[in-house]
Amino acid sequence: MRKVFLILASVLAAAALVFFVGCKGGAGLGGTTIRFMYWGDTSEIQIIKTMVEKFEKETGVKVSAERAPSGPPYMEKVMTEFAGGSAPDVLFVEVNNFKEFASKGVLEDLTPYLEKDTTMKKSDFYDAIIDRFTVDGSLYVIPRDIAPICVVYYNKTMFDEAGVKYPKENWNWNDMLKIAKRFVKKDANGVPTQYGYVDDWPLWEAFVFSNGGAMVDNVKHPTKCVMDSKADIEAIQFRSDLINKWGVTPSPSQMTAMGGMGTSDMFVSQRVAMFMSGIWKTPLFRSQINNFDWDVVPFPRGNKGTIAYPTGGSGYAIVKSSKNKEMAWKLVTYLAGADGERKLAETGLSQPAMKKIAESDAFLDGKKPLNKKMLLKAVDYVKFEPLMPEWEEINVSMIAPAFDKIWNGKDKAAKVLKKIVPEINENYFSK
Repeated sequence: MRKVFLILASVLAAAALVFFVGCKGGAGLGGTTIRFMYWGDTSEIQIIKTMVEKFEKETGVKVSAERAPSGPPYMEKVMTEFAGGSAPDVLFVEVNNFKEFASKGVLEDLTPYLEKDTTMKKSDFYDAIIDRFTVDGSLYVIPRDIAPICVVYYNKTMFDEAGVKYPKENWNWNDMLKIAKRFVKKDANGVPTQYGYVDDWPLWEAFVFSNGGAMVDNVKHPTKCVMDSKADIEAIQFRSDLINKWGVTPSPSQMTAMGGMGTSDMFVSQRVAMFMSGIWKTPLFRSQINNFDWDVVPFPRGNKGTIAYPTGGSGYAIVKSSKNKEMAWKLVTYLAGADGERKLAETGLSQPAMKKIAESDAFLDGKKPLNKKMLLKAVDYVKFEPLMPEWEEINVSMIAPAFDKIWNGKDKAAKVLKKIVPEINENYFSK
């Protein structure tokens, strides 16, 4: 499940991973062809296609747009291009795969370009996403969107029928648990037929951050994993207890017994009252939900009062080896500029990285979810994964398998974390 997010939410919120812009002859200004590779859903593809066509018409530059498969296949294709000496001019980079590109030093420092540009400036964007794409004072990616993973969708109709008050923005874990318990239903055989809360995938990071915990000692310059802390253990155990102690969230085996129904399907079919993910679920829910009312509220703060959320996000970069850097910059600013961000925001899919666009009617469109404006404050509390290319490997090979035992109720969080954290530090941080 974790890997799915990095493929999607990541890559969610992220919308289009790589823009291959080569300089291999072709039609256009001076015989220049800009290549770029991307991935995205139907709405994104159409927006990118339209923007590229406008760019070609206005500049006379031919753009070769190449859609690549998402997730690991995409990264494999990108790295193969680099290894073969046919690297792109422009990349669309997500906040997590950025660490792979940053570690290899293959991206152009965009700071000088931005300082000379008259159409945008650094202060136009949310500070958090600018900081993520900045390493040692150099900005390598112009942000396009940011995606706080803190959106709790709730079924207002179910709440009304059960006589339960809607969750408020200052709620905490205990409030969420009390509410979730009110919606659990079982059949005559004691088999649950309805649940109170579910997340899109095992979003343990949200619990860790909102309890004051962390993954590593320093996100940008990590020297050790710190997930065996009291705060982390409490957070992971609380999510496990939602499943195994209180039964308000389905276990992995219960999800399997539903015949492949996904967690978002549970929300659409009213099998769960609250569903946590990112704002990118909005287009899906707008198209599929027509028999009940719904809205959103931020993920609850920890019981100690901490507010913090994991996040996705994405943007555009220029490859250092590009021979068309000036024209590549024009493409980057064309796609990541106000017009491009506005068009994407109008789909309901993502939160613009530009503050003025996020605060405009393009994003705050008056459609469901009506409380989407809460994301304007959420960006002040976002946290990112460690900026190290090995973190995905650590997640997939060590954390996810160990946490499966916690979610299945076979082990307690303290036992698992006290075992795997020293192993992570030995294997990845001791050298």
